[in-house]
Amino acid sequence: MSRFEGDSRRHPVITGLGVLSPLGVGTASFWKGLVHGRSGIRRLTCFDAATVAPECRIGAEILDFRATDWMEARVARASGRFSQFAAASTRMALADSGLNTRALTASRTMVSFGTSMNGLVDVLLPELQRFLGGQGAAPWTAREYPGHMATTHAAREAGATGAWATMSTACAAGLDAIAWGAERIRDGSASVVVAGGTETPLSPITLEGFRLFGLLAKWDGNPSEASRPFDGLRSGLVVGEGAAAVIIEDERHARARGASLYARISASSSGAEGCATNQIEMSGECLARCITETLERCGRAAHDVDYICAHGNGIPSHDAAETAGIKRALGDHAYSVPVSSIKSMCGQAFAASSAMQVAATCLALRDGVVPPTINYTKPDPLCDLDYVPNAARTARIRTALVHARSIGGSHTTMLLEAPAR
Repeated sequence: MSRFEGDSRRHPVITGLGVLSPLGVGTASFWKGLVHGRSGIRRLTCFDAATVAPECRIGAEILDFRATDWMEARVARASGRFSQFAAASTRMALADSGLNTRALTASRTMVSFGTSMNGLVDVLLPELQRFLGGQGAAPWTAREYPGHMATTHAAREAGATGAWATMSTACAAGLDAIAWGAERIRDGSASVVVAGGTETPLSPITLEGFRLFGLLAKWDGNPSEASRPFDGLRSGLVVGEGAAAVIIEDERHARARGASLYARISASSSGAEGCATNQIEMSGECLARCITETLERCGRAAHDVDYICAHGNGIPSHDAAETAGIKRALGDHAYSVPVSSIKSMCGQAFAASSAMQVAATCLALRDGVVPPTINYTKPDPLCDLDYVPNAARTARIRTALVHARSIGGSHTTMLLEAPAR
């Protein structure tokens, strides 16, 4: 008997993916870029980079997105880029799932999206400049910059009238939104949930803020080499933009309609370090606790973990603490588990990044391929695990952990498992 058979509980499974990333628009471009170790980090074109500090001149920008490919022109004109991303990734994920949205029960279709920056860059700052310049502001400004508008646009795409939720837990928000959706399936309150994250933080003021906080990578070489998680030459993160959405259903419902299953969401856990904003728990205790709780909640053990899609943002202390937490939770098995960071290629898109991690992990489970951590050239004694350096690897993956950490010290982990075939 399969480990999934004979179990009467509702099991949330992922049946659709939609991704917009600096590697290209669409899930296929995203996955192809990851597997080939291609960087989406370059000199920014969305503003005049000559006017800002060197650290603020590079980022992971999406160059081939046109909102009107995904929504009516009149809607696109009156919405922020972060909302456009949410709508587009939702439409992709729904199409990928094969769901007939007109056949869904609207009241049992729910939506949850995470975003940290909301429409600050896309809506509020441009309109504030217009207002201060005496040109007035667009009448839709107040309506469109709050974070919940991304969820609203996604819900419109799905025709969802069930509960909507918007997460703002910084980098973990996309993962938290997906965890919320999985719980709605488990408790029986939803039949389908669209969940994910969206982020468009690229602007001079936001990048300068991160620079002053000491978080940006200090790299004077090729921009594509600036994001180097776990590497001994790492010096900070590279900011990116993007979005990812997943479709979550009850496994029995999905199988009954003949859907393809990417992964089962087996369990998740969240916790916080309780430190000051500019401090980090170097022991990895909080992360270890989250990993252990996640495994215990679904009856798995450390030796069951086949892959970890790490937070891995390239900040020296963060990567070292993440490594410590993995070792604390998994013991000796930690040295046998491939660990990789897609931020080496996609940058850190905050809430969107953790949703992208879920999408990448689903594809790793599907294809039996672990995406690499690129730009890994110099080992660091504090980061001594297998980070899948520079080239993707074929591997048997049945169980995978996803980890996201937010500024301020909150952590979320999620266990995804390959579905029974």
